[in-house]
Amino acid sequence: MKEELSVTILAAKVAARIQEFRVARGLSLEQLAKAAELSSTEMETIETGGSEITTDLVERIAQVFNVHPAVLLMCPDEDPMAKLLEQYRDVPKAEFQRIAGELMSRGYRRSKGSA
Repeated sequence: MKEELSVTILAAKVAARIQEFRVARGLSLEQLAKAAELSSTEMETIETGGSEITTDLVERIAQVFNVHPAVLLMCPDEDPMAKLLEQYRDVPKAEFQRIAGELMSRGYRRSKGSA
């Protein structure tokens, strides 16, 4: 039961993050759906947290935003590593991955208990 709850919470956080990016980029739900090769109904269900979101969907949506998929999974308000990486969310995917890897190699880790 607890695992189901944490999956639901994570789905809601990812959904909010997707909506945040969509609005910030001035895209309608329909435009994002079309660019991610989804129906408007599917996109709305994802954005409202009413659907399981797969890694494939995260990757497709991240590609539309031109960000690394991990950016959509981050919770900057809860995790110090994510808060730091949030500053780099719009850099090209390879550069984002390099920065994240460098931080990890220098011992910067996620806080205990973060999502």
